[in-house]
Amino acid sequence: MYIFGYLRASTSDQNAKRAQRALQVFVQQKGFRIADWYIENESGASLQRPELLRLLDDAAIGDAIIIEQIDRLSRLDEESWFKLKEMLNQKD
Repeated sequence: MYIFGYLRASTSDQNAKRAQRALQVFVQQKGFRIADWYIENESGASLQRPELLRLLDDAAIGDAIIIEQIDRLSRLDEESWFKLKEMLNQKD
């Protein structure tokens, strides 16, 4: 099992890495480590996010994704949210 960190901010004016240290500490306190980080400045309202799609390609069954809070993963409309959930479910 690998743990992947996903960090996202909506604009280049925002710091997508702002939660990286806190997530790193959290995972280490649980006795694990993060295998890789996927960091981008893209709108959460779009499913067309290169790093998120790369993460989903890289992840295998049993891997985990850690995020700061749910809105870092998605601010999608209902239809796109169901597509993303399907993509995640395919990875178990």
